[in-house]
This record gives sequence, structure tokens and C-alpha cells, in this order.
Amino acid sequence: MTGWQEEKFNEVFDNVYATTKYRRFIDPKFGIKELERLLETLYVNDGNDQSGRGKVGDIICAATIAAHEQVLAEWKNDEKTGSA
Repeated sequence: MTGWQEEKFNEVFDNVYATTKYRRFIDPKFGIKELERLLETLYVNDGNDQSGRGKVGDIICAATIAAHEQVLAEWKNDEKTGSA
């Protein structure tokens, strides 16, 4: 990735990561299963690019998925270790 692409990825990742992590703690109806379903939807949307969303759209999609995957991995680790 070039400088602006990496900057955009990091910006989106940081925002999505923070809001998803926050939602984990404030929304009692948002559990691991809901996050996994959300990720499944994001994977489908990533594959549905017939019209071409462009470089910025691809970066946003990739960063959004990566942030959700990171929160999910941390959450599962917290569940395993008992440190929620």
C-alpha cells in the first residue's frame, strides 16, 4: 500500500475497531454470535463487487473486516482466559 492507502486503512480500522469494541461493552444484545453474523455479511459484501467500488472502497471494506476480526479474536481470547 502507498502512504495515503495505508493512512486510510488505519483511519477506518481504528474507527471501526473502537466503535465495535465500545458496542461490545454497552449493548447487552451484541454478543459473539452477532459479531460473527456481521462478519459473514461483510464477507459477502466484499465479494459483491460487480460494479467495482474502487480503490478507496476496497480499502474501507478490508479495514472494516480486519477491525471486526480483531475485536472477535480478542473477545474469544477474553472468553477463554476469563478476562472480559
